Amino acid sequence: MARSRNIKPGFFSNEHLAEVDFATRLLFIGMWTEADREGRLEDRPRRLKMALFPADNVDIEKMLADLDHLGFITRYSVGSFRAIQIVNWAKHQNPHIKEAKSIIPEMPTVEPCPVKVGASTVQAPDEHGSFPADSLSSNSGFLIPDSLPPSPAPAVSEDLFPKFWKLYPRKVGKDKAEKAWAKLKVTPALYDLMIEALAKQVLTPEWAKDKGQFIPHPSTWLNGKRWEDEIPDIASNVHQFPQSRHTGFADRDYTAGLIAREDGTYAF
Repeated sequence: MARSRNIKPGFFSNEHLAEVDFATRLLFIGMWTEADREGRLEDRPRRLKMALFPADNVDIEKMLADLDHLGFITRYSVGSFRAIQIVNWAKHQNPHIKEAKSIIPEMPTVEPCPVKVGASTVQAPDEHGSFPADSLSSNSGFLIPDSLPPSPAPAVSEDLFPKFWKLYPRKVGKDKAEKAWAKLKVTPALYDLMIEALAKQVLTPEWAKDKGQFIPHPSTWLNGKRWEDEIPDIASNVHQFPQSRHTGFADRDYTAGLIAREDGTYAF
C-alpha cells in the first residue's frame, strides 16, 4: 500500500545520487511510498515494476543493484525472505502515527528504529508529533540539507568493465558479470592484475580445448576471483611443422637402371 512521504530539497543536489540515471532516481523516490514505517519493503523487482513503472520499459533489477552499490538501499535476506532497507530512513521520513507496524524482518546488522518522541522522527502509533507526516513546511525540522549524510564517493569503475568484457573470450551472462564487477569495486591496479592473469589463462589447454566450452562464465570468473589461480607456465604457443616426407631429392640417383649413351644421355 502506498504511503505519504516527505521529499527534501537536498535530494535534487545529492552528488552521489546524480551518478545514476533519471529513472533510478525516480525509483528511489517511489520506493519510499512502498516502504513500511521502518523503511523496509520486500525485494520483489517485478512487483516494484508493476507498482511504479507499469507503462515503462525499465530494468528494475539493474536499478536496484545501482542503488544498493551506491549505499542508498541495502538488500538483504532473512532465511528465504528477501527484503530491502532504505538507508537512514528514520532521519528523513516521518511516518503517520496510524501507520501499521512493520511485518518485514529487520536486517540482522541494523538496530530497530526507535519510536521514542525526541529520539527519532518516527512517531509511535499512539503518539502525536508537532508536524504531520506529509508536512513540507520549511520550519518543520524535517527538511534537512541533504537527503543522505555526506560520504566519500564510491570508486567508479564503469569505464573499466567494457574493456574487460571486450577481452574476455566467452561473452555470456553480461548482466550477471556487470553485477559481479560492481561488487568488486575494481581499481586500475586490480584491473591490470586481472588482465595479466587472463592473458595467461587463455593459453592453457583447459581453456583452448573443445572450442573454449570449458572457459568459465565471466561472472563465475569474477565471483571466484579466478585471476588469483596458479597458472602453469606455458612453454611456447608456437607449434612446429611436422617433418615432411618430401625430402632427400638431391641425394637420389636418377640414373639407376638406365643405359648411358655416347652423347651423355640415358635411355631405358
